[in-house]
Amino acid sequence: MLRDLETVHPLGENKEWPEIRNTLRTWRKENIRCSDKTVELGEYAIKHFSANLGNEKWAVYEQVCVAALDMCPAKMKLVNKCIQVLSEQFPSSLRVSMLEGLKLEYLKKWEAALEMYDGMIEYEPTFPAPYKRRVAIYKAQNKIVDAVNELNKYLGTFSCDHESWLELSDIYTAQQNYSNALFCIEEVLLQYPHNHLYHQRYADILYTLGGKDNLEVSCKYYSKAAELNPGNVRALFGLQLAATTLSSIGKLSNKAKSDHQSLAAWASDMIEDYYKSQKTCKSLILEVASVLDKLSLK
Repeated sequence: MLRDLETVHPLGENKEWPEIRNTLRTWRKENIRCSDKTVELGEYAIKHFSANLGNEKWAVYEQVCVAALDMCPAKMKLVNKCIQVLSEQFPSSLRVSMLEGLKLEYLKKWEAALEMYDGMIEYEPTFPAPYKRRVAIYKAQNKIVDAVNELNKYLGTFSCDHESWLELSDIYTAQQNYSNALFCIEEVLLQYPHNHLYHQRYADILYTLGGKDNLEVSCKYYSKAAELNPGNVRALFGLQLAATTLSSIGKLSNKAKSDHQSLAAWASDMIEDYYKSQKTCKSLILEVASVLDKLSLK
């Protein structure tokens, strides 16, 4: 998964080789998406330090090609150059074929791109990238049913790809298919049982579904998320809302209502304690307390 980094700055006029190399390596390793700066440094490195790069220059060509695609049409010539150089060096490379597929996607030649990815899958069924690009193409065309089918097909083979389970969960959630979204997060939780964000996400979907049983289970998952990370304020707010809703449901024993009210009050205290521990300005702390009062969470 790529991440944007707005604070990344290009090197100054006096560009030194070790710094350029280390910067490009870091951006590749951490999947930092700063396309304009990558193109600037990558082109400079290829032009002035090609001998120093050694075999690493092929990785730089690939890195620059992907970054240049983000800057098309202005950098289409650079994209073509990178693909040409890599194709000559690696004529049967699936990674080079992926770059050609990405170029077709940019040009919105969807059928040609799908045909290319189909050929890659037939040639090497265990290579996951073309499956994912097929999903991306269907999403780009707003063919959600096809995207879901493609993801399910992919996960039938690569069942341990948690990012794809999360992607499928997002699609189901957007379509308000919450039962299937829950199933996807369950698969993720099996792989990462100690990740507080996945417990919180599972609880969010349960809370959205509503109903006494779902709310009770959501409280357990919100509580687990807060236990794993006491700073997860969203989980604490979710716990407050779920517990408060449960306490207002009729046909509950007095003890059950009292337990839910106590749980909501505890979550409220934890939220206030969190903001105070972060040295938040007094006005914000008062605002948080006011919001909790208005929501009848205290």
